Amino acid sequence: MAPIVNGLEAEMGDRIEFRSLNALDGADGQQLFEALALPGHPGYVIFDMNGRETFRAFGVITVDTLRAAIEATLQEEGNHG
Repeated sequence: MAPIVNGLEAEMGDRIEFRSLNALDGADGQQLFEALALPGHPGYVIFDMNGRETFRAFGVITVDTLRAAIEATLQEEGNHG
């Protein structure tokens, strides 16, 4: 999934912040993974500018699904900004 995420980051990184964390690092990544109660990995969570979760998915997803979720969050932000 890294190539998909990396491609979207290159495409949209000027409009949204991407963070990739390791759920098994014994540190920040693992703590966040547990705090968000993610049942498996890879896991994807998108938050708006107010910290509200707008999308959550697990496992293999398509680039189109992830892109659409990002675009929907950005569009919603544009409607409120």
